[in-house]
Amino acid sequence: MLLEREPELTVLRKAVLEVESGGGALLLIDGEAGAGTTALLRELVRLGEDAGAHVLRCGGAQSERQFPLGVVRQLVLPLLAARDHLVPDASRAMLGVVSGAVGRNPGDELGTDTLASVLHGLHTALTGLSAGRTVVVAVDDLHWVDEASLRALAFLAARLDGTRVLIGVVLQDGGSSRDPLVREIADAATYRLRAEALSEQAAARLMADRFGAGYDSEFAAACHDLTSGSPKELRVLLDRAQAQRLRGRAVEVERVRELGRSFRRERLLRLLRRDRVVHTFAKALVVLADQATEDLVVRLSGLSRDECAAARSVLWKARLLSGSGRLAVHDPVLTRVVMESLGAEESSRLHRAAAALLDEYGAGPEEIAVQLLHVDTVRDAWEVDQLRAAAVAARRRGAPDAAARYLRRALLDLPMAGRERADLLVELAAVEWDTDPASAVRHIEQAARLMPDHRRRAEVVSRTPLHMVGCDRRLADLVREVSARFGDPGALSGYDRELALRLEARSRYAAIQDPEALASAGDRLVELGGDAALGSGAERELCVVLMRAATLNGQVGARPIVRMARQVLDHEPTHSAPMSAALQILPWMLLVADAGDVASSWLDAALAHAQRQTKPALAALIEAQRGLVLLGRGDIVVARECALRGLELADRDKPETMLVPAIAVGTLALELQDDTLAERVLEIAGSDTDLRMFMMRRCLRGRLAAARGDLPAALAQFIDCGRVLDRAGWVGSAVSMWQVSAALLHHRLGRRQEAIELAEENHRRALAWGAPTAIGRALHTRGAVIDGPKGIELLRQAVDVLHDAGSPLELSRTLVTLGKRLQSAAPAEGDQLLVRGRRLAEQSQTFSVGEHAGGLVRGVTPASAPVARSVLTRGEATVAELAARGRSNQEIAAELEISRRAVEKHLTNSYRKLGIEGRSALVSALGVHGHGE
Repeated sequence: MLLEREPELTVLRKAVLEVESGGGALLLIDGEAGAGTTALLRELVRLGEDAGAHVLRCGGAQSERQFPLGVVRQLVLPLLAARDHLVPDASRAMLGVVSGAVGRNPGDELGTDTLASVLHGLHTALTGLSAGRTVVVAVDDLHWVDEASLRALAFLAARLDGTRVLIGVVLQDGGSSRDPLVREIADAATYRLRAEALSEQAAARLMADRFGAGYDSEFAAACHDLTSGSPKELRVLLDRAQAQRLRGRAVEVERVRELGRSFRRERLLRLLRRDRVVHTFAKALVVLADQATEDLVVRLSGLSRDECAAARSVLWKARLLSGSGRLAVHDPVLTRVVMESLGAEESSRLHRAAAALLDEYGAGPEEIAVQLLHVDTVRDAWEVDQLRAAAVAARRRGAPDAAARYLRRALLDLPMAGRERADLLVELAAVEWDTDPASAVRHIEQAARLMPDHRRRAEVVSRTPLHMVGCDRRLADLVREVSARFGDPGALSGYDRELALRLEARSRYAAIQDPEALASAGDRLVELGGDAALGSGAERELCVVLMRAATLNGQVGARPIVRMARQVLDHEPTHSAPMSAALQILPWMLLVADAGDVASSWLDAALAHAQRQTKPALAALIEAQRGLVLLGRGDIVVARECALRGLELADRDKPETMLVPAIAVGTLALELQDDTLAERVLEIAGSDTDLRMFMMRRCLRGRLAAARGDLPAALAQFIDCGRVLDRAGWVGSAVSMWQVSAALLHHRLGRRQEAIELAEENHRRALAWGAPTAIGRALHTRGAVIDGPKGIELLRQAVDVLHDAGSPLELSRTLVTLGKRLQSAAPAEGDQLLVRGRRLAEQSQTFSVGEHAGGLVRGVTPASAPVARSVLTRGEATVAELAARGRSNQEIAAELEISRRAVEKHLTNSYRKLGIEGRSALVSALGVHGHGE
C-alpha cells in the first residue's frame, strides 16, 4: 500500500503512456534512504508490465562497484539467454564480451574498443527490442552502479529519443555529487519524482491498519517523530512494537521511544556499513568534534570535497548533523556509533593525525591536547609539550580539572623515574591543590623523591601551600626533612635564601601546636628584621607565619602585629592570593587586634581577581575572611552574609577548603549568639586535629549546652578547650575567649573564686595583647563576676575602653550589663545605659546582645527582640511575654503568684523601656507568637 503517493503515481502512468508513443525518456526517483524510492520503482515496473512492456531490472551495490559491467550484465544476460532470440545477431556479437570472463573479477581492465562495443551492442539491442513493444529498464541504487555500467547508462540516456525505452533510476540523496557520470544521468531525466516523508495523517492510517481504531494520538505522534515519516522505518518500528505486544496506547510512548532509539542506532550502523564514503566522513567528523571544519575533514578523511559534500548531505538529511551551517554533530548517537566502530589502532591513528593537522592550521594547545588524550601512547616530546601547554591554558581560563587531565595523560607513558617525570608531577600538584589536595600531596612527595639533587627537592617542597602543610602529617614531615638538610637562611643568599625562608615558613606552620616552636617565634621575628621592608615574597610569608605564632603564644602585642601586617599587605600583590600566607592568616589576627580595616581593600581586590579567574575555593576563602573583617568593623549583617557565602562556595568534600569558612561562621555564631549558625558549623564533617577547629567546636558546644541550661556540661567544654590550648602553648589573648565563657559559667554555678581567678587571668592576657576589644571584654568579664561597687567600676572602665576603639557589639553588651547593675542603685542612669546599649545593637543590625559573652543565658530570637528583652528586668520580661501571649493581668498574677498591681507596674515599666504604646505592641517587640499560635 502506497500512502500519499497519488501525484507520483500520476507521473509514473504518464511516463509509461508517453514512452509507448515513441518518446523515449529517463525517469529519476530520488529521496532519503527508506523514503519509499524503491517502492515507487516497483510501481513503475508493475505499470510497465500491465501495459505489456518488456521489463528489465538491475541495481547497484556498494560491494560490487569494483566489478566492471556488473549492472550491464544484469540487463543483458537474461536477453541473451532468452529462447525467442530477442537480441539480434549483430548486437549479440557486440555483447559477447558481457557473457565472457571479462569483468568478472575486481579490477579487470576494459579496453576502449571493448567498452565501445558493449555500449553500441546494448543500445542496438534495446532499440531493436523496443520496436516491437515498450521496454522499461528499472535501475535501483544508481549511486552504487559500477563505472563501466554508468557509462553504458549515460550512453543510453543520451540516445532515447525516437525509441520506446523508459529508463527509471533511483538515486538516494547526495548520490549525484559522488560521480560525474551519475550527475550526467540525473541531468538527462525527463521526469523527476521525489519520495517525500509521510505526513502524520498517513502515519495515522498505518497505525489504524496495525492497531485498529483504538490507538492513541500520542503514540502515533511519537512513532512519526522517531522515524521522521520514513515509510520503511515506520513500518519496521510498528512491526517491532507489535512484537513487543504494544497496543498503541499513550502510556506506551516511552517504550516505543526506546524501540525507536534502538532502531535509529541500527539504521545508522547499516548506513555506515553500506556507505564507505559516509563512514569515512563520519569518522573524521567525530574525531575532530568541535574543531571540525570543511578543510580539516577533507584532509583527515582523505576524501574529495565532492565526496565530503555528498556524505554531509546524507547525514544532514538523516537529522544527524546540525542545520546551523557549521560542521557539528546534532545527534549524539552518531558519535557513539562511530566511536564504537573504530578499533583502538585506527582511533589512535586518527586522533594523532588530527592533532598534527590542528597544529598545522594554528589551533590552540587545548584543541590539540584534546586529540592527544585519545592516542594509545604519547610517543614524543612534541606531544608531551602540547599537553603541558594545554594544561597552562586550562589553568589560565579557570579549568583545573581539564589541566589535570592533560598532565595525567602526559605522565601515563613517561618512565617511572627521571627529571621530566618529576617536573610534570610538580605541575600536576600545582593544579590539584584546589581540586584534589590528597593527590597533590602524593604527587609532591613523589616529585621530591625523584629530583636529582637537594636544591631541586627544596624547590618542589617550597611550592606547597601553607595550609596543606598544616593538614597533612606526611607532607609536614617531608618539609621538615628537606628544610633541615637545606641549611640556615642566614648563611645563604640570593635564590637559595629565598628557598630556605620558604622552607622555614612551612616548617614553622606545621609546628603550630609545638610550644617550643611557638616560644622561639618572637625572637625569630625580631631577627628577621621586624619593621624592615618586606619586599621578598619569602620574607613576607615567613613573617606572617611568625606573627601568627607570636600572637597565639602571646609574645607580641597587637600594635606591632598591625604594623607588620600593614607592611606585608603593602607589598603583597592580590593576584598572589591563592598561595598567600597573608590571606590565610592576617584577617583573623587583624580582627582580634581591632584593625580589620587594614585588610579590607586588599581582600576586596583579591576577591575581584578570584571571581575573574572563576575559582570558587579561593572565593570561599576570601569571602570568609571578609566576614571576619566586617565583623570587627561592626557591619554585622554584611559580615554574616559574607561568611555564609564563603561556606556555600566551599567544597564539603574537601575539608581543607571548609576550614576557614567554618571558623568564620563559628566566630559569628559566638559573637552573635546564634544557635542556628552554631549548629550549622558543628554539622560540618571534619577532624579536630586542627587546633583552630577543635577550639571552635568546643566553644560552640559549650555555647549550645549553656543555652539548653546544662551549665556543668557547658563549663566542661570550655575548660577542656583551655587545657588543650595551654598545653599547645596557645596562651595569647587572641585565643583566650574560652576563659571569658568559663568565668561566667563558674559565676552562675556559684563558684565565685574560680570565676574571679579566670577573669583576672584573662585580663592579664588582654593587657599584654593591648587590643581595646580584648581589654574591654576582660574588664566586662571581671565586672560581671565581681559584686558591689568594684564590679560596677570595672564595668565603667570597660565602657570607657570600648567607647573609642573597641567592638560596637562588645560595647553594646557592656552597656546592657552595666545598665542592669545600676537599675536598683541608680534607675535613671541604668535605664539610660540600657537604651544606649539597645540602640547601639540595633545600629549594628545584630541578632542579640544577650547578657554577656556568647549568649550563655538566653537563646536567639529574630530581629531586635533579644535587644528588647535585654533592657527589661527578669520579672518585667516574664510578665511582658505572658501579656504578649494573650494572658490577662489577673491570669498573669495568678500564674506568677504576685499581685495584680505588681503586674501592672511591670507592664508600665516595659512599655516605657521598649518605647511602645501598650500591650498590642508587645508581640512584635518581643518576637513571640501571639495568642493561639
